[in-house]
Amino acid sequence: MSRRSRWPLLAGLVLAIAAASALRYATRGETGPQVPAHGGRYLEAVVGSPLRVNPLYAAFNDVDKDLAALVFSGLTRLGPDGTVLPDLAESWEVSPDARVYTFHLRRGVIWHDGTAFTADDVIFTWSALSDPDFKGEPSLGQFWQQVECTKKDDFTVVCELPQPFAPFLAHTTIGILPRHRLEGLSAEGLFIAPFNEQPIGTGPFILRSLDSQRALLASNPSYHWGEPAIAEMELRFFSNYPTAASALQDGQVQGLFLSPEASPDILEQLEQDKKLQHLASHRNSYTLLYLNTRMPPLDDSSVRQAILCALDRETIIADRLDGRAQLADSPIVPGTWAYSDDVRSYGHDPQRARLLLEEDGWQVNSRGALEKEGAELRLAILADNDPERVAIGQEIAQQLRAIGVDASLQSPAGSELVRDFLLPHRFQAVIYGWDQGYDPDPYPAWHSSQAQERGFNLAGYSDEYLDQVLSQGRQISDLEQRKALYREFQQIFAEEVPSILLFYPVYNYFVDKDVKGVRLGVLFEPASRFANAHQWYVKAKRAGS
Repeated sequence: MSRRSRWPLLAGLVLAIAAASALRYATRGETGPQVPAHGGRYLEAVVGSPLRVNPLYAAFNDVDKDLAALVFSGLTRLGPDGTVLPDLAESWEVSPDARVYTFHLRRGVIWHDGTAFTADDVIFTWSALSDPDFKGEPSLGQFWQQVECTKKDDFTVVCELPQPFAPFLAHTTIGILPRHRLEGLSAEGLFIAPFNEQPIGTGPFILRSLDSQRALLASNPSYHWGEPAIAEMELRFFSNYPTAASALQDGQVQGLFLSPEASPDILEQLEQDKKLQHLASHRNSYTLLYLNTRMPPLDDSSVRQAILCALDRETIIADRLDGRAQLADSPIVPGTWAYSDDVRSYGHDPQRARLLLEEDGWQVNSRGALEKEGAELRLAILADNDPERVAIGQEIAQQLRAIGVDASLQSPAGSELVRDFLLPHRFQAVIYGWDQGYDPDPYPAWHSSQAQERGFNLAGYSDEYLDQVLSQGRQISDLEQRKALYREFQQIFAEEVPSILLFYPVYNYFVDKDVKGVRLGVLFEPASRFANAHQWYVKAKRAGS
């Protein structure tokens, strides 16, 4: 289930390890490749079309996110591993009680129309988000309604939270809007404003024109991290991946970003094109087999471990996903700052699975099924009617039947699955996905307070000590202390196996080899590919080449 950021429902424990003094985060200098002189043009094929190029509404549309990432800047930005770094704020301080954040804004930043950027723009943007009539994603507005932000002076903003909440900094990556262009508009007026088709920001590129066919952008000579080396960028819109891929192979465009929904044939064709560089990275999300730990026999960790050992997840990835995924062993995604690589992992070991079940009292009966105290070991698996997930579910059921589990698969429509089974937690096992968002905070997915009906702890897992770890992890500001807590969370998860992690989806990016400096970190959303777009450059071709 796609996770939307929420304020903690419970205050949690008061932390003795909270910072006794303010924490200060200083500006980190930009480092990157030495690039040639400014110039060149880059064209990318994008599947989809824009609706509103406004960071407040971009959650509805990936093309809007792409353009917003190029046009706007936030107070902060995410590094390749998800670490929160300075952007329009050059530094910040956190109070000893971890509730007050003081942002020191970068001086000398100007909007694309030449107007100076100040704290007024920040307050305007965050006030628009907290407007009760906000027309964007509801949970985004609900979050900001609980944050009180004030202007201390033209370059200082102070935000007070109702309680400590370390993921707050990741929320400040949202793009800032220009007050002088939008002041006085109602929430409805902002939603329908012409600005959403003719936006100005403080980002690396200036949107020169936008229509249903293309977006034309020019480099921002006043960009606060330095003018981009590429002088012009164009996003050309296509209705599907086959036509976009053809345009790339025909040389009409120089880049194409493929989601896992693109067909394996397209991926294979582009992989064989020698004029393209192939970059791949996984999303900050995972697909898993949720196990309902509220009901027997899934309330038994030995049974859950046995199910995990019985599954050949590598085969599922190879045969059902054509290799377009990475095996998942942690609910904290690899490559992010909170991931620990020394946590126990499980390989395919059906012999171990049978031994675990035997030690737990399960015996093979006359039907060849596993039985304990007169009850057979059955597992009813749900997956929506997406063909890929159905195929995964069929493979899982088949592998479990091989060790004596009576496993079956049902595939209701996606809306029915969510309404009738997921939200009311009426299932035994279900294949679904979890989007971790910008911060690794696992609280919404695994804290017992979220196990009630309509909560996101779909597994219904509950452990008092784990609850303490998760509560502390979102209340403390120190990154190293959060890392230690999340390492402990990963260790507990590996031992208890509250659900079965399957894979991290992998996205593929194909770019002409003449385009240099493109680097992918973990993808927090598809637009993350543009995180260092200001450092890209196009290699000049020799005359006659």
